[in-house]
Amino acid sequence: MQLYTIGEIYRQGLLKNHKGEPYKHKATIAKIVSQLKYKIKKTPWGVAKCLTKEQIEKYNSNRLA
Repeated sequence: MQLYTIGEIYRQGLLKNHKGEPYKHKATIAKIVSQLKYKIKKTPWGVAKCLTKEQIEKYNSNRLA
């Protein structure tokens, strides 16, 4: 199971808005991740909130439907 941190989600453009475009601000993604059930992952810079690919796809399908 691959975990994606907020930074990875932002850089890869994984979360989409209602128009199907990637979010333009990292703060917007952080707000969305904090509202979902996230996992904690240790990184060299501290702990990070992470989502799985399935959670990201589910969020996108709900937004675009």
